[in-house]
Amino acid sequence: MEESSAKRDELQVGARLKHARLLEGIRIRELAERVGCAESMISKIENGKVAPSLAMLQRLVEALNRDLSSFFGADINSPGLVQKAGERPISTTDAIRGGEGVSYERLVPFAAGNLLEGNIHRIEPGAEKIDQITHQGETVGYVIDGELELTIENSTYKLASGDSFFFKNHLTNRYHNTGTVLARVLWVNTPQVH
Repeated sequence: MEESSAKRDELQVGARLKHARLLEGIRIRELAERVGCAESMISKIENGKVAPSLAMLQRLVEALNRDLSSFFGADINSPGLVQKAGERPISTTDAIRGGEGVSYERLVPFAAGNLLEGNIHRIEPGAEKIDQITHQGETVGYVIDGELELTIENSTYKLASGDSFFFKNHLTNRYHNTGTVLARVLWVNTPQVH
């Protein structure tokens, strides 16, 4: 029983490490360079094959611009998760999609197997995101604040606070903040299966 509990804890450290690395938008190679270890070591930790020493864990967490308390703040295996306003992690990069001036306030913990991915997209005036990656699933969004020009395939829509949208994920999409204030969009979609 203790062995399976220890294994679960190792997997949780690995899943948290991968989650933090993806939120930071960096590759395994870059993280390995930051902490001074081999790429294979990072891969083994992320896959739960190796448990990092406390010193290594501290270096990893600091290299990802986090601290240990925020790194272990939410139990990704808990049946539910409540995140108070101002306490949700915000990523300034998306490892897969391009976009300057766009950040993502995570609503759903990043973990393999989740059926939904949810963020509040924070788009600075003039900023845009282009998503040419398509996959199966659906996306729904709601403009909380600001103005947005949303293009789905070849159709462009002007959206404002209170407007919503829905599309299938096999369609390409892009958006652009055409206003003069920060736009915030509640964005929920089926995650891409890797």
